[in-house]
Amino acid sequence: MNDHALARPSRALLVGYLLAFALPWLVWSTTIAQQHGLIGWHLPQSLAFWVGLPIAYLVAAASSGGRASLADLARRLLRWRVGWRPYVAALALALALPGVVWIVVLLGGGPWPQAIPLPSLILSLAIEFALFWLTEEAMWRGFVLPRVELWLSPGAAGVTVGVAWALWHLPLFAIAGSFQSSIPFVGFAVLTVATSVVLSWLYHLGAGAVLVCALYHAVVDVMFATTGVLSASAPAFWAVVALHVAAAGLLWWRGALRQPIATA
Repeated sequence: MNDHALARPSRALLVGYLLAFALPWLVWSTTIAQQHGLIGWHLPQSLAFWVGLPIAYLVAAASSGGRASLADLARRLLRWRVGWRPYVAALALALALPGVVWIVVLLGGGPWPQAIPLPSLILSLAIEFALFWLTEEAMWRGFVLPRVELWLSPGAAGVTVGVAWALWHLPLFAIAGSFQSSIPFVGFAVLTVATSVVLSWLYHLGAGAVLVCALYHAVVDVMFATTGVLSASAPAFWAVVALHVAAAGLLWWRGALRQPIATA
């Protein structure tokens, strides 16, 4: 790795965090203000992802390490030749963690979800994959995680990134009709931190390939949406949280998150 790729990490993280919170929160605040009758319009919420986060990580990378940092980020985003194991692991975990709870819900007499046509399912997966690859995963795993790991182990870095990632979603809990508004923030935060630890493991398993993390994020989100396990009942929600915490704890206990794998 170029010595300048992660140059001035403190400045990079400060600029990145400030922009990552300020720009999306500005977008979401217009919806909150409109719902409270303070203004008569709101910015499209998708701008928080598609515009706010890319500006944050691109400006932060450029302001800290210039072309070297931008090139390093591009390599992490475009790296895909990492073998089949990281992709299989990402897919298996993304299907299994919500899937186990879903099966229990069904066995307990819960309703089957409405069938989704295959073309719609594939389109949804493709959109989610592109969204997370270029926005959340590019920011939190591609940009933030490697810099936090200059001071912390992958597991501790995963927790640290996860806390910021959970707090980043906070305004969504104040938006009526959002998915987050229907679930407890504490549970969501614990789930997000545990997911961040799992993603830290996948990131290193894939030698720093953000694509692996985006695959997991897209598939698990579609699983949550199609099975409805997060909103089926309070026990189902907390079971999903507990299962993710158990997965993160198991990976940590087995030593998979103690020492970083080379991800240059």
